[in-house]
Amino acid sequence: MANRISRITAYVEKRKLGFGVARLIMMSGVNVRAIPPDEPDPPDALRRLEQALVRVLSPEELRELQTLLEDDR
Repeated sequence: MANRISRITAYVEKRKLGFGVARLIMMSGVNVRAIPPDEPDPPDALRRLEQALVRVLSPEELRELQTLLEDDR
C-alpha cells in the first residue's frame, strides 16, 4: 500500500493537476515526487505537507481527503 504522502500527492494531482502539486512542494519544502510510495513517511515531511495542505485545498477538499485517508487504513 502507498504511504500517506503518496496518497495525498495523488489526490492533489487529481484535484489541482501538476500546478497544485508544485504549489504543495513550494509551500511545504518537501519534494513529494522523490518519496517512494513503498517507503514509510518521513514524520517531519508529513507534518510540513499537512500544514501546507490548508493553503492548497479548499475546506471541502480537505474533508474529502481526510475521509479517503481514513478509509484506506
